[in-house]
Amino acid sequence: MSNHRHWLETAEYASLFASLVASIVAVFFNGAIYVAAPLICSTLILNAIARYRLEHQTRRVSGTTNRQHRQLAEELEMLTQRVEAQKQLPLPQVEVEEGSRPPVATGSPDELALLKTRLGKLESVDLSQIQGEIAGLKEQYALLDESLGNAIAYLNRSSFAYRLERVEEAISQLTSQIVVPSPSPRPQPELAMPEPPTSATPSQPAKSKPPASKVVLPSFAAPSEPTAQNWICRHSLPAHADWVRSLGITPDGQILATGSFDTSIKLWNLTTGELLQVLAEHKRGVFAIAIAPDGKTLASASWDKTIKLWELPTGIPKETLTGHGGSVRALAIAPDGKTLVSGSFDETIKLWDLSTAELIDTLTDYTGPIFSLAISPDGQILARGGGDGTITLWQFQTKQPISILNGSLEAVEAIVISPQQLLIGGSGDGSIQLWNLETGELLWSLSAHLGPVTAVALAPDGNSFATGSADGTVKIWHLPTGKLLCTLTEESGAVMSLVYSPNGQLLISGSAKGMVRILERE
Repeated sequence: MSNHRHWLETAEYASLFASLVASIVAVFFNGAIYVAAPLICSTLILNAIARYRLEHQTRRVSGTTNRQHRQLAEELEMLTQRVEAQKQLPLPQVEVEEGSRPPVATGSPDELALLKTRLGKLESVDLSQIQGEIAGLKEQYALLDESLGNAIAYLNRSSFAYRLERVEEAISQLTSQIVVPSPSPRPQPELAMPEPPTSATPSQPAKSKPPASKVVLPSFAAPSEPTAQNWICRHSLPAHADWVRSLGITPDGQILATGSFDTSIKLWNLTTGELLQVLAEHKRGVFAIAIAPDGKTLASASWDKTIKLWELPTGIPKETLTGHGGSVRALAIAPDGKTLVSGSFDETIKLWDLSTAELIDTLTDYTGPIFSLAISPDGQILARGGGDGTITLWQFQTKQPISILNGSLEAVEAIVISPQQLLIGGSGDGSIQLWNLETGELLWSLSAHLGPVTAVALAPDGNSFATGSADGTVKIWHLPTGKLLCTLTEESGAVMSLVYSPNGQLLISGSAKGMVRILERE
């Protein structure tokens, strides 16, 4: 390239000189003008070629320089990370006599050998830790792969009808072993099922009995007759750009809060459907929101592993709670408004002081991620629905485990507790279960939806409840009998969240397409 540039410059200078001479001659001889014009044109052409080659060479040099700069920056970043990692390792301490100065490195062979030995020890310790972690992960993967293989092999060997027949045979055998002391013309509620034995050690929760094919429902005090319900849509709000995963209403019934995977929380006038505030402090999607009983504090849980507290109705951010190692999936506030409970994908439950924003306690249950939380209206029982399909119960005041309820093979994505100490759980297999928390018995289980049950909401009168599903329907049920009262179709797709207004006249649903529908009972 340098030879080409030298040749072009020489030709350019020669042409320029010839053009100058021809111009001087043209002054004295009028005919010489025809010689000067081509020389001037050739000079301009050579000049343009030279400039183009210079710019091309400059761009190539600039591109090469930028690539080298990026490469050096990446290598420097990797080197910095390695240095920071080495700093976290414990370095050997060198004892120095009091009053003396620490030794200064002189670069002698002995000091270099000592440094190499120390670096070798540090590298061996680091590698051993990493190798141990890799071995543990390989072992867990092998166990998981074996379990999945066994399950798939079992499913491939047996058809659904055969497996169902086996389950029915097992239930019949267990039923035949039950000795009934004395038959009676009408079964009494207290003789329907014996109470489960109480565990001697509270730290080890007792497993609940598997559900039977037919369960006798207990007698409720003065049960009301189920009546059909009719609901109409009053407002349909294009509220968010992503899933509306959580809903909340202030106790006075004036403000509706919606939390979405688009990272925002919005406050609405529940009567008019007018947007009041947009709270946009989370960095990732909002999984759950909860409003304090006094209506002055809103808590939100996010995929960004944080919990934020907001002032209502102004929407001013108050505190940010950190401590979970995974996305925070569920929230619940105690009836007295003093304690906030959070459940995370890291398989832990944390209790926070709502007034001081300080951590009170951590409950660990390494059986799966936490998908849902609920506190009984009397504040005595804390329930957790997990990804393993179980519901774990704790005594809320003492933080002691009570029992584990087994009723589903899929994740329990939504739970609520009624004032009659009845727990309703919605599962990923489309079923809903009703549990008696006083006895730990499964009262009934229904195949309610064709898709996962993503939301459960209890009516304020405690006589009915609503379930929302990914199949795009909202169903309302009679609590004592489990009878279906109403089916509502969500026009905008899967239903992700539900909430009743305090007076029970409004039912709000949030969909996977960001729509919020406000339904009113006729």
